[in-house]
Amino acid sequence: LTHFRNISCIMDCVTCDKCRLWGKIQIRGLGTALKILFSPGPVTELQLDRGEIQTIFNAFNQLSHSLHYVQEFRKQMETTSPHLPPSPNPFSGFGRNEL
Repeated sequence: LTHFRNISCIMDCVTCDKCRLWGKIQIRGLGTALKILFSPGPVTELQLDRGEIQTIFNAFNQLSHSLHYVQEFRKQMETTSPHLPPSPNPFSGFGRNEL
């Protein structure tokens, strides 16, 4: 967790306030996800503060939007460049063919 605080301190060097804020939110969301993933006890006993809960939901939201845009970009590439072979589905290992 201290490594993510160090990265957050590095984000203070970013001059754009909006970019700095979004960067810190993303880093804290990633840190919270790792905290949940690597917690030694049961997840039900894990204590998260309000900011951690907000940032992890924000990180999930950003990730889902990114996955959506990647899928849309692939569809667009397949329709505009029909000579290219179709790309493999990166989500096939998760038990779903499409998201």
